[in-house]
Amino acid sequence: MITLDFTGDMSNARRAVFQAAARRWDDVLNTSFDPVQVDGDTLTGLVIEANIQPIDGAAGVLGQAGPTMLREDTGLPVKGILQFDDADIARLEAEGSFADVILHEMAHVLGFGTLWAMIGLIAASGTNDPRFTGPAAAREFAALLPDEGPFVPIANTGGAGTREGHWRELIFGDELLTGVLYGTNRPLSRMSIASFEDLGYQVDYSAADPFALPSFQQLALMGITEAVRTCDLCRVDRPEPRMVPC
Repeated sequence: MITLDFTGDMSNARRAVFQAAARRWDDVLNTSFDPVQVDGDTLTGLVIEANIQPIDGAAGVLGQAGPTMLREDTGLPVKGILQFDDADIARLEAEGSFADVILHEMAHVLGFGTLWAMIGLIAASGTNDPRFTGPAAAREFAALLPDEGPFVPIANTGGAGTREGHWRELIFGDELLTGVLYGTNRPLSRMSIASFEDLGYQVDYSAADPFALPSFQQLALMGITEAVRTCDLCRVDRPEPRMVPC
């Protein structure tokens, strides 16, 4: 179970958004683990530090999100951080995308995109066609597009934290875990859930949202017509996690 450690001042309404995201991910996967000692505390589940504070103003760095401590035995997170700039969050709230940004970034704390390279789940890194090689996600991708395998296309543009850390938006459109959020319907697909199984989590596929690959026309209607653009999710720093003995 995910525990949120709120630091600094945060309104109850904003806390509720983080709490809803944690409940959603708890429905998708199991973050509990055997007891481990971390900084004098005994942890049995993922703890995420969450805070919103002034950083550099609107349209600068959105914040940082990712795991900060990993178990040595499984390589899965025991602690992580979600830290955001107050000015950017106010804009996301006004645009109606705050909740999905928190849900998306919490996935990175859980290891989506942030642990792939560390455990060797990226093929053709640095090329125009990098792929995620986890077998469970590959199986679900094959169900969506049988002739385009064997592995899942991942982001091939953007800087650190974006490139090779998300699904490729020109293929997967408005799926929650592409690098840019579009529209108001941002489904969490079975393929995304499968990628967490590839990391070592126990997952529940019944928690997936309905999802089908968009057509070229649908991509155009979403505004996804090119591979290089400015996006909020491209401006999030990723911490360097350290290992915790078990």
